[in-house]
Amino acid sequence: MSLYSVPPLVTSFLALFLCFFVISRNPKSIVNITFGGVCLCTAYWQGTWALLFNVEDPTLAMFLVRIGYSGIIFIPVIFFHFITTLTNLGDPRLVRLFYILGGGFLFTLWFSDLFISGAYRFFWGYYPQAGPLHPFFVIALTIMLLRALALLNTYRSQVALQPIKVNQTKYVAISTVIYSFSASDFVVNYGFPFYPVGFIFTTAYTVIIAYAIIQYRLLDISLLIKKTLVYASLLASLLIPCYGLVVLAQQVRFGRIDYLFSLGILILFIAIGFFFPKFRFMTEDALERVLFRKRIDYRDTLVRSSKEMVSIVELENLSNSLVKTVSRALGTETASLYLLDESKGVYNLQANIGQEKERYPQVLLSKSDPLVQRLTGTQEGIVKEELEMASDRASQLQVATKMTELEAEISVPISSKEKLIGILNLGHKKEKEIYSSEDLELLSTLANQAAIAIENARLYENLKQSQDTLRRADRLSSLGLLTAGLAHEIRNPLVAIRTFTQLLPERYNDAEFREGFQGLALKEVDRICGLINDLLSFARPSRPNVAEENMNDVVDGIVRILETEAKEKGVEITRDFGPGLPRVWIDREQMKQVFMNLILNAIQAMREGGSIFISTRLSSRNDTGHSGQFVQVEVRDTGVGIPSENLDHIFDPFFTSKDEGSGLGLSISHQIVQEHGGYVTVESKIGVGTIFCINLPIGKPIRQLSNGRAHANQANLSH
Repeated sequence: MSLYSVPPLVTSFLALFLCFFVISRNPKSIVNITFGGVCLCTAYWQGTWALLFNVEDPTLAMFLVRIGYSGIIFIPVIFFHFITTLTNLGDPRLVRLFYILGGGFLFTLWFSDLFISGAYRFFWGYYPQAGPLHPFFVIALTIMLLRALALLNTYRSQVALQPIKVNQTKYVAISTVIYSFSASDFVVNYGFPFYPVGFIFTTAYTVIIAYAIIQYRLLDISLLIKKTLVYASLLASLLIPCYGLVVLAQQVRFGRIDYLFSLGILILFIAIGFFFPKFRFMTEDALERVLFRKRIDYRDTLVRSSKEMVSIVELENLSNSLVKTVSRALGTETASLYLLDESKGVYNLQANIGQEKERYPQVLLSKSDPLVQRLTGTQEGIVKEELEMASDRASQLQVATKMTELEAEISVPISSKEKLIGILNLGHKKEKEIYSSEDLELLSTLANQAAIAIENARLYENLKQSQDTLRRADRLSSLGLLTAGLAHEIRNPLVAIRTFTQLLPERYNDAEFREGFQGLALKEVDRICGLINDLLSFARPSRPNVAEENMNDVVDGIVRILETEAKEKGVEITRDFGPGLPRVWIDREQMKQVFMNLILNAIQAMREGGSIFISTRLSSRNDTGHSGQFVQVEVRDTGVGIPSENLDHIFDPFFTSKDEGSGLGLSISHQIVQEHGGYVTVESKIGVGTIFCINLPIGKPIRQLSNGRAHANQANLSH
């Protein structure tokens, strides 16, 4: 085999590999298919030239020339098609015209000597001789190339604000210019004895465009060139000496060199270098699963657990899940998790398994504890046995003593932002196995994921506390609005009672007076007690408690509190409660806050008096957001209405169109309804009024939080 045939043969293999690789990435993409066609024609052309440079028969050489040029003819045609597809520009009729022109050149190539008239015999082998039509092919190729560059330039200006497409266009344009230098091979077709070096530019072109197509995030072209040069230099430094040794060994041992055999050895070296890393990892994984199945299972368990932890937002559930999963995966007898309490500056026991519960709540770890000091600033776990072996250092023995107190054979730090936020302690394995370096590495990785999950859980708890604070503030704000009306409502019966008390000594013997005013006084006192009890029930902070409630009773209780306020503003409240409604699972106090906000807003929306209609009914809905049966509470007023541009924002925190108020009432109410698995709808017209509908699902809540608050599935939490 001639050495001159090696470069085109390598180029052919590379182009063929790129063809299948690019098409396999997206077999349905016309962009990938057309570029794959360019690569396939290149492989066809260069592979044929590798054979041509080794033949001695002129007839066979002429046959190979026609085969090779069959690929060359369609390279510019398919390339132009690729550019039009990539840019979505150009006239499809022009693409078809170029394909027809290529078919014409192919016909003359095989059935006449007008395109290729013969074959030259150069020092590297046979090469095609240009015929009379060949210059026209060169002109057509030039036109296609220039038209493609013009389309790329137009496309670049259209996507100027899309960096990825701009960068991709840059790759294609640069590679196209590089590819155009492969036309230097046409000089040889006219009798100039220069070894054809077009394979160099063809290879560079295919590699760069393939990179531009495959990558979603494109690197800078200079970085690509640097990487290519580094990889090529490394490959050359390794393969060339090996190839030289193979050639030298043949010369020394056999007295001659078989270049075909040497080429096969070179290709074998390249294949081994490419596929060995892949087969190595596949083989290692297969052997581990056969010989070390138990270790693979626990490793998979820990990796899966580390991914699932970030979805747990409750700190207590997260801590218990972490301890149980690690203990079960490693087969430990005991395990415990200590988390930092910033307010006290100590590490408290958050979760444990297999330990004496009566004793361990008393074990606290301060920031000055030797174990804490040892784990601060490190990402690696410590093994108690290794510390005990270092008997020459008292500090290490103190750490080992503390670990013994915690029943820990290994302690793993959980750090976030260079701060030690937790310590995971693991006891003996049930089979008394040692902790390997792989165990420590996996636990360190798990600890990093746990740190993120713990921080997320704490942020979630802080958010809940902030929401509870806002709700209490909103309740107090509502209470302030009720004070004036209730004071007036209480003052009236007190006046009657005071009058009766003053007149009683004078008219004590008047039985009719005494009995009449006594009944009136008792009635007024009962009324005052009822108002005060309702007010205290609303104002008194209580633990969330989900229970089955009659929605008519809940709404009626709030209406009775607010009727005095409504009368003061000249607003009449009308009830229309549906009979026999199913009971709903709600937190009574939270739902009182919801209806308090809605009714107060309705009263404030009617500055010159008006009417509020409150009704309850059974409703049903079946769509992607909500499905099933609901108890619906409608609050309708005849107020000023809400402008349409504000309807999308009324549930936003701190949004308000009133002169006074925090803008939290509707936001908090909306959130409470969502947490109960329900939804709120609102309709409003300026000058006509507003309708709020609270819809609460029938049936038990999907799940309950640790504090007892109902919490619905996320699929039901929408407006």
